[in-house]
Amino acid sequence: MKLRTRAIVLTIGIILLFVLSQFLEFETFHILNSKVFKAFIVSLVYLTGLYWVLGYRIKGIRLITILGYSSYLVFIQSLFIELIVFQNIARLTQRGISFITLIGFGVSIYFLILTMNILNTSYISKIPLAQAAKATNFIYTLFGAYFTFLLISRIGIYDLAKIPIYILVVFLLTLNLFWFKKESFQQLFGETSAVVLFMSIIFITFIIWPLSVEVLSMLYTVIFYILLGLGLEERETTSFLMRVEYVLLFIVTVFVVLKLSVWGINGSIF
Repeated sequence: MKLRTRAIVLTIGIILLFVLSQFLEFETFHILNSKVFKAFIVSLVYLTGLYWVLGYRIKGIRLITILGYSSYLVFIQSLFIELIVFQNIARLTQRGISFITLIGFGVSIYFLILTMNILNTSYISKIPLAQAAKATNFIYTLFGAYFTFLLISRIGIYDLAKIPIYILVVFLLTLNLFWFKKESFQQLFGETSAVVLFMSIIFITFIIWPLSVEVLSMLYTVIFYILLGLGLEERETTSFLMRVEYVLLFIVTVFVVLKLSVWGINGSIF
């Protein structure tokens, strides 16, 4: 069976498992939230399936950076879709949205599998599609970050208690993404720590900012995008236009944040 065929089989299997899980309840376990448990099962099946799709050619650190990382992305996507979009498949008004969401979820998983295959192969030998796979992985990281930030923002705990969770997520996502640059551990850890430190300041600054969780999560993601973009580009090759893009994006983000912030009876600043 060819790799693409195995990838299609795994994708269909994950979608069917996800749909089936919507009709099952696991509250009797009383260990994890039912939705979290179902998303975990989906990601676990994906992890096993990806290992099969890639022909069991994953060893060492790639068990984490390929299998573990992509399984985390599937877990976050599954949980996000279930909590935000796929709340009630039985409702007629939700069926159309749910069906479209499932198609998008399936396409996302399929291309994630192909991306992980290219990245895994590029680790062994140089291939032409390696750069394209890294760019795609960058996009997956950003979406995974946004979904994660949004879910963390919705957790019913004290805001200050969310900061360590934010920091841990940023550390793991950044470390995994920068790992594909194949740098020394010292340089890899230094660049990752710089991103984590800056994002920590952002989290502490905006954790009590009067913004909706959707806008706040987008703010975190945009700043995270800028930091990752700078970290992935070599200092000598970072173009002037790219720096202008980051500056303009940052200015627009600040304006939107100030515009949408609601400060008591005075409303927004603008």
